[in-house]
Amino acid sequence: MALDILAAAARPGQSVEERLAATCKRHPGLPRRERALLLELVQGVKRWEVRLDYLLARLSHIPLAKLHPLVLQLLRLGAFQILWLDRVPARAVLHEAGNLAKAKGLPRSHVGFINAVLRRLAAGEAPPLPDPESDPVLALSVIHSHPAWLVKRWLARYGPAAAAARLTANNQIPPLTVRVNTLKTDPAALMARLAAEGVESRRGRFSPVSLIFEALKSSPADLPSYREGLWIFQDEGAQLASGLLPLGPGLRLAEIGAGRGGKTTHLAEAMCDSGLLVAVDRHHRRLKELQLNTRRWGVTAAHPLRADAAQALPLKNAALDAVVLDVPCSSLGIIRRHPEIKSRLREGDLATFPPRQQAMLEAAARLLKPGGRLLYITCTTEPEENEGQISSFLARHPEFHLTTDPGRLPPQARPLIHPPGWFRTSPADHHLDAFFAAVLARN
Repeated sequence: MALDILAAAARPGQSVEERLAATCKRHPGLPRRERALLLELVQGVKRWEVRLDYLLARLSHIPLAKLHPLVLQLLRLGAFQILWLDRVPARAVLHEAGNLAKAKGLPRSHVGFINAVLRRLAAGEAPPLPDPESDPVLALSVIHSHPAWLVKRWLARYGPAAAAARLTANNQIPPLTVRVNTLKTDPAALMARLAAEGVESRRGRFSPVSLIFEALKSSPADLPSYREGLWIFQDEGAQLASGLLPLGPGLRLAEIGAGRGGKTTHLAEAMCDSGLLVAVDRHHRRLKELQLNTRRWGVTAAHPLRADAAQALPLKNAALDAVVLDVPCSSLGIIRRHPEIKSRLREGDLATFPPRQQAMLEAAARLLKPGGRLLYITCTTEPEENEGQISSFLARHPEFHLTTDPGRLPPQARPLIHPPGWFRTSPADHHLDAFFAAVLARN
């Protein structure tokens, strides 16, 4: 299954997450341990792909770019297991790689080649990693398995020590963080309920409505508490970002870039499930999942709208109290959860995001009534998409001002807002995904 997912995701327009989800849906009876191993294999290969390819390129007499795609994926899968998994014997890795190559109809020469490369690795013939003194960019890129272009940017921006800390943090497996549905329960009651379902949990560090799963005996989606809508997966950074907007009953709000509804359910809670919440996204499949999540959550104030928010939205006489703008971005802040970003994103792609973000900002601003507020959110670390985007907007629109209020956050989270009003989280500094947010008010 891991091989099929990695091979399919290597094709244009495909993603590891989509293929993983489709595979698990096709095999609902897959035991929890097997499902966990599948996830570890696929995400592990993507997390360490740069380093795996560096080592494999020096063990192979054929350039990796010239290998059959399945051969390359089998080598990565085998090398990952040999180097990172301690409960899979090397002989089992070699045996399984050979069997898979035969089952996929690869020629005998390919099977022998895979066996030879992996046998050398298993025998301890892995070449040394690059020397940081002679080539710091290459060394950090390989050691921490990040693309060289990103390492170069972060070295220039943060310096060697801080860049290395961020790269290290990106390779940590993130916690399973959830947000509690306060319309139905509270954190203490949910912890007791989860314990009865075989889940060990603890309170989050920053968000008062967060829990972190530490051990569980079944797939999370199989838990009755999940099906009843008592919790949803959401990083604490995302939970805190939603809380920056002052909301209450009866307001009129649009959420642009609503996705699958994580923030939608949170916003509806803050509005006491009253008023109007228009959840806008241009992807039909995401909106279908959003509807499932809002139904499970038990909220009725949220109404999905499929539209391109870079254009004028079909909301006549909007005069909204607030707009949440969760813009498409380079996603460099969520690499630890989505390691395929490292191999999918190219440096040239970075320039494509700010123009669309700007168009969405302009369209969203027109929806607000005087005194209305706009919450801008990204999950990236790039200043051009964050501080630069907001500063540029404010320079063009004197009728808006920055009004991010630390008092909206619980005391332990208030240091996450930096002058003049930038909300920032970081895997390296806070063990959270990297989010950026700012609140703008219309005069």
